Amino acid sequence: MRKVCVLFFVMPFLLSCSASYYNVKKFPLERGKETIAVLPFENYTETPMAGLRASSIVDGVLRAKGYRIYEKFWVEEERDFTSQEIKKLLTEVKKAGVRYAIVGSVNEWRYKTGIDGEPAVSLTIRLYDLQNNETIWGATGAKTGWSHESLGTVAQKLINGMGF
Repeated sequence: MRKVCVLFFVMPFLLSCSASYYNVKKFPLERGKETIAVLPFENYTETPMAGLRASSIVDGVLRAKGYRIYEKFWVEEERDFTSQEIKKLLTEVKKAGVRYAIVGSVNEWRYKTGIDGEPAVSLTIRLYDLQNNETIWGATGAKTGWSHESLGTVAQKLINGMGF
């Protein structure tokens, strides 16, 4: 009976903060060698500018880990970018001589409804080789956090676990 009571109280804590990742291979670039452009992510959520927020965190995480990041070159009002606009940005980056670009999408960026309102984030990130016009690395992940955490904190933890 005592074990059942312990499980009853412990299981919600174990299950409430979870993450899942899918990554088929290690990030292929060496830190400090190649320059990478981080483009705005496509936003498939109802949260305005989630794509900009996620790409900004990816930019910061990569910089902190020692990767050379191409300075932000797109100066626009803060808004969501369309697929066509992101493709145009890829062309501009290629013309500037940058070989690699991080592109991605935000599939979830919200506080879950309910008593606790836990943050939930889901991202897909790809490393695109502009010279060969192909994706050479990809990862996808989803994470929920505790009710006292912010979406940014959960997103940063998720991105840090994605294999950079």
